[in-house]
Amino acid sequence: MGQRFYFDLRGNRTVIIDQEGIVANDLNEAIVEALAALREMRASGELDEFGDGWKLIIRDEKGGARKAFSIW
Repeated sequence: MGQRFYFDLRGNRTVIIDQEGIVANDLNEAIVEALAALREMRASGELDEFGDGWKLIIRDEKGGARKAFSIW
């Protein structure tokens, strides 16, 4: 049974909190899912309004930040 990870988007003054998250076996699986989500969001244009300072933060069930990626 996996654990829940959340993918938040954070800018300089704004945080978009992922309320749903995903269930993954471990952090590595969550990273793979997060990178796939970023690729899809870039391809669909969902990230076009976000600037260079934005990051995708993988957060665990306890709220701790586990990994961060620049969205561009």
